[in-house]
Amino acid sequence: MMPPTLTQLQTGLGRGDLSAQEAWQAGLRARDALDRRWHCLSHPLESPAGARGPLAGVALAHKDNLNTAGRRPGCGRDRGRPEPGLEPAWAIAALQRAGAGQLGTLVMPELACGATSDNPRFERCINPLHPQAAVGGSSSGSAVAVAGGLAYGALGSDTAGSVRIPSATCGLVGLKTTLGLIPTQGMTPLAPSLDTIGVLARTVEDAAALLAPLAPQLRAANSPRPKPALQIWMPDLHEEVALALDELRREVDAEQVDLQDEHAHLSALTEIVLQTELAQLQREALLAGQLGRTVQALAWPGLVTPPAWYRGAIAARGLELRRFCQRWLAPGRVLMLPALARPLPDSDSVQVGATGFEPQELFALHRYMGFINYLGLPALVLPIARDKRGLPISVQLVGRPFHENELLAVAAQLQERRFGSAGFLPGWNLAATEN
Repeated sequence: MMPPTLTQLQTGLGRGDLSAQEAWQAGLRARDALDRRWHCLSHPLESPAGARGPLAGVALAHKDNLNTAGRRPGCGRDRGRPEPGLEPAWAIAALQRAGAGQLGTLVMPELACGATSDNPRFERCINPLHPQAAVGGSSSGSAVAVAGGLAYGALGSDTAGSVRIPSATCGLVGLKTTLGLIPTQGMTPLAPSLDTIGVLARTVEDAAALLAPLAPQLRAANSPRPKPALQIWMPDLHEEVALALDELRREVDAEQVDLQDEHAHLSALTEIVLQTELAQLQREALLAGQLGRTVQALAWPGLVTPPAWYRGAIAARGLELRRFCQRWLAPGRVLMLPALARPLPDSDSVQVGATGFEPQELFALHRYMGFINYLGLPALVLPIARDKRGLPISVQLVGRPFHENELLAVAAQLQERRFGSAGFLPGWNLAATEN
């Protein structure tokens, strides 16, 4: 049986328990067996893992909006197509240089638009934690692949929560990186000034191992740092979520703060930028009626947004970031806020047009995500409790620009406190992979 986490695999490889080639072959077998259960694979690839490097032998898979060698991504519209000579996306190439292999590309909503996995062009992604539970978007296939044992980790994109939402629905650690930290070269854009690349992993340690070759400039300082002061915002939340966050607040002695006014203001600016940039990129297809309903709903308002509004939102970003950091993220401080405002819903309740659709459940998936992208800040989602169904309740950690390592350090402490170093998933994952 393969180790349940990436870092445990690295330990086993270091001890000689198995070879990098044996680990890669096991990854191929897991992919072929488990995709029939979870429906998360868009196109299989066999870019073998290397024998050397920090990620030697590690089998990964990635969201299908990233170029792979000789293949143009499908971006949720199809399964991609061959394009001889096409270079892989910068992030994929960096992981390959570190020794990782690629098992395939992963399904996503059309053009990365959507807070859920809903995409009529593909079979519905199954949440490995519960067959009826929703899978967040738009890095939905990435979350399912990692939670379901198909891959040790995955890349996703995050423009308004698209790494963090699916991570929260699948009990994963999802890291949205600082704007500009990881080059987006070779990634199909959604809203270029908001787009970031992030990682999805089973534990905090796994996320750190994936981030290291993607952002070597973030090497941890050798000298010890003081423990960050924690602040927490607990806005209008479902009772189960509020109780879990309040317990965490008391446990870590976090100061309670109120971001309501900033959140409303920054969220409005985020919508202006996202909708306008999407409309600019997809104008021709939008006017020709070639886009799905979710993309249309997001893009049409961007066509009629006054240009002065967009210019103003872009011009204000630097000042808004400085103000936010001065007030809430002074050096040595980390902000905590909810990931999802309500317990994890069933898929029918967040699928527009379904009999059980409930708009408030869909809104709760992305309500506290997008404004972080406007500010360009790093944010990390991790599970901190279980709801009444045993499904994850997650918190979101937000830090200063380029302070990903600080977020990972805080997250590691919370993970150890709540679930031990094994994290939320592995015990379940072992049983699921055996069946």
